[in-house]
Amino acid sequence: MYKRHPILLFIGISLLLISCAPPRGEKGKTLIVFWDFPRLPAVRQWLEESIVRYEKEHPDVDIQYTCLSWAKGGERLAIAAFAYRPPDVAGSVLDPKYVQAGLLAPLDTYLDEAIPGDESGRTFRQDIHPSILRAVQWQGTAYSFPWYKEAMVMVCNTDIFNERGVALPENGRWEWDEFIAKMKQLTFDRDGDGQMDNYGVGFNTGNEKWEAYPFILGEGMKVISEDGRKMLIDSPETRKGIRRLLEMEFEYKVSLPGAGGIQDDTTWTAFAGKQRRLAISCQGLWSLFAVKVQNERRLEFIKQHPNDEPPAPLNIAVVQYPRMPGREQVMGSYGVGSLMVFNRPLEPERTEAAARFARWLTLEAGQEINREAGVLPSRIAYKDIFKDDSIYKNIVDTIPDAISPPVHPAWHKVDEVINEGLQLILLRQVPDEKGKIINTAQAGELNESDDRAMDVAIRRIQSKAQMILDDYWESHKTE
Repeated sequence: MYKRHPILLFIGISLLLISCAPPRGEKGKTLIVFWDFPRLPAVRQWLEESIVRYEKEHPDVDIQYTCLSWAKGGERLAIAAFAYRPPDVAGSVLDPKYVQAGLLAPLDTYLDEAIPGDESGRTFRQDIHPSILRAVQWQGTAYSFPWYKEAMVMVCNTDIFNERGVALPENGRWEWDEFIAKMKQLTFDRDGDGQMDNYGVGFNTGNEKWEAYPFILGEGMKVISEDGRKMLIDSPETRKGIRRLLEMEFEYKVSLPGAGGIQDDTTWTAFAGKQRRLAISCQGLWSLFAVKVQNERRLEFIKQHPNDEPPAPLNIAVVQYPRMPGREQVMGSYGVGSLMVFNRPLEPERTEAAARFARWLTLEAGQEINREAGVLPSRIAYKDIFKDDSIYKNIVDTIPDAISPPVHPAWHKVDEVINEGLQLILLRQVPDEKGKIINTAQAGELNESDDRAMDVAIRRIQSKAQMILDDYWESHKTE
């Protein structure tokens, strides 16, 4: 029979305890564990330098910084948080699932303090765009410090516009009819083989992919009620907006085919790759930096290979999504980048130190670095940060009020349901209750079956998503 050696057993238990022990700061200092996701190189460098600066200005704290991966970072954060071993500060859009679990510290007290050095005595709350502030609140309480806001825009290849003799929309804004007319001009057969190979516009769909949403939001679609209890997606406005997406591909034939199944890299390669098959790509603000890097690499190639033919430059302009008839201009957003602070009830001084560091990093020291990242700072005082930037001139005033995904603990599940249904509609593959495809054709002009299929799909989305909301509220009756 195998016998446990007492010394080996002692060593094993000791190692286990060590591996499970929480990280410790330098002796006599308050530890702040800071987890963040990858940033652009300039922002990452600024972060690391800012941490060093903060530690020098606050010698009583020790900040331990970890950069998570995009692939597994969210999972790692969730595992740590629900095992009650979270970091003190984490970069993310506000995720209400941590709020409902009682893991995040409420931050209103820190937002209601006066901005250091502000002669007017304004508080941080008073200097934050209202729509940005709402994106970090759950049921009226702020649970993360807003840093910046992303947005979705139309990135135009100006060389294709010039090649086809098509003018960009004046001041970056256009009506739906003007947009469609110009997309028709920008959709053409470049190689003369009788097949269209260049398209006017391309967009992505899928889980957490909102690039198609501004077309639907522009028609007035609402997703969830303000109290978070009722789905609102089953509406004439939603149907009209989705019909716009279908018409672009199957009636006007101006959008990159297969929108219901296109991946990010497919659309971006069609726009920015060697063939340049797309006049407009619907993307987030991240794409503007990607274009900048691509052009810088081209210049480096020319420098290193003076005798070789370089790739063509990618010349762009940025404009708004088209405004729908009788509607206001609408912009979509992926959300507000922020820093969450995890609550440590048994170590209130540590929570306090973490909150003050997170506020300093986002709302005090970190506003100007957003110019390098190409995103809108959260504070009104920095609204003119892109004032002299020709790329941003037509979009920057709309970003503060861009429509973000709803802040709701069940949103990720709801988003999956919505996007699954939307993709089936766009692929013309909507099944009935028995699994038979309602759409009578997957190509060619739209017909009556597509309207029936869309109606079934939207009602199904409404029903499934409402069940998700009902289940959430049933399990949180005290909220």
